[in-house]
Amino acid sequence: MTDETPPEPFDEAEYRRRQRSRANLMGWILGGLAFLFFFITIARMMGPK
Repeated sequence: MTDETPPEPFDEAEYRRRQRSRANLMGWILGGLAFLFFFITIARMMGPK
């Protein structure tokens, strides 16, 4: 006999909350990178020729 504990019940609300949290984080990271690339491009255009 094994002493396995039964799996916890699937909590869809918690799963959706975590999924939304990860999606928001990835959105902020991608937005930040786009913002950074934009300003690097502007700075290079304004730099010495």
